[in-house]
Amino acid sequence: MEENNEEKVLTKKELKLKAEEMKLEAKQKKMEEKAAIKEEKERRKNSFGRKVRNFFLTIILVIILLLVGFYFGKQFLIQKQDELSNKKMDQVYQESEQAISEKDYKKAIGLLKSIDENYPKYKEVNKKIKEVEQLYLNEYLSKADEYLKEQKYDKALNVLSKIDDDLQNSDLVISKKADIKIAELKEKIKEMATSQPALSVLDYLSSYDTENIEEVRDVVDELKTQYKNEFVLETRELLKTNYTKAKANINSAIKILSDDKDIKKLLEELNQTEPTPVSLTTLKAEKISDTLKLSDGSTPIKSTAGTEYKNYILKSSESNSEETIEYKLDTNYSKLEGIICIPETAEISTPSSVKITIYDQNGKVLYTTENINNNSFSIDVSKVETLKIVLKSGENESYFIGNPMLTQNK
Repeated sequence: MEENNEEKVLTKKELKLKAEEMKLEAKQKKMEEKAAIKEEKERRKNSFGRKVRNFFLTIILVIILLLVGFYFGKQFLIQKQDELSNKKMDQVYQESEQAISEKDYKKAIGLLKSIDENYPKYKEVNKKIKEVEQLYLNEYLSKADEYLKEQKYDKALNVLSKIDDDLQNSDLVISKKADIKIAELKEKIKEMATSQPALSVLDYLSSYDTENIEEVRDVVDELKTQYKNEFVLETRELLKTNYTKAKANINSAIKILSDDKDIKKLLEELNQTEPTPVSLTTLKAEKISDTLKLSDGSTPIKSTAGTEYKNYILKSSESNSEETIEYKLDTNYSKLEGIICIPETAEISTPSSVKITIYDQNGKVLYTTENINNNSFSIDVSKVETLKIVLKSGENESYFIGNPMLTQNK
């Protein structure tokens, strides 16, 4: 009985152990299944990544192969194009040689310049361009030289103007243009200087178009200096005799050479100078009757009062007609003064038919008198452009205007 009980106890223990083993086995199996599932998931995931990676690697490889194929294909096409281009350039070069042989240099230059820089013989082409340009220019420069020697300056410059625009600024063209303009300018100035004052020459030079050519600009500057110096000397002398004209000249010079120190100094001298009276007889008479006599200062005349006059206008007894004399004053003077006298040698000491009348340019009477016996007068001529003096006398009657002096405007 006891043995049976022990067996039963053992059996229960075994069963319990067995149950626990089975339970562990089930748990282990479940864990193994989970691990297998997880492992399968990882395997599948890795397999998908490999497929994606392989896919992209394949795409990249295809792209690389396409690019390599495109590159070599392009290089092949470029090579073929270069071969065709070089062949065409060879033909163009031959055409330029033909144009040169025909002396059609402009066409040759155009052909040579159309050749691409990648042309294998481009250095030779570039050298050839310079040679042909020289031949092209020589034709025009030689023709311009011919006209220059003949002093046909306009024609010479016209020849140069026909040169192609690309070569207008070449040193040879600019130098030849300078030669022509300088020769033309010097001839013009020489011509002007024989008939016109230095101020006119300066005015011409100040507006002369040098075309910004350095050589021409230098010559213009030299001529300006030369004629400015002449002008300064002329004007200093003029200040001594004709203040008004000197003033007008200086004012004109300032407009031309506003920053010149010599002209500014001349202006200072002008401002410090008092205008000296000018004898009417020293001015050029615009109109004068044949029998009127003007003194030049070398033959004085005496009045009946015994006064001697070097400057005078004499109405002689040779004519009993009306005598006239006119002067251009151009409003440069403010006052005319003088004295009317009878010459010491007059046949009639008390003439009775004399009359002096002075008019302006409009016929307005500025002064009139019949009293000629040492009769002084002073009249305003500040607005007078043309002064007209009419002298009347009877038979064998003579008289003169002594010291007719003009006061210059300041």
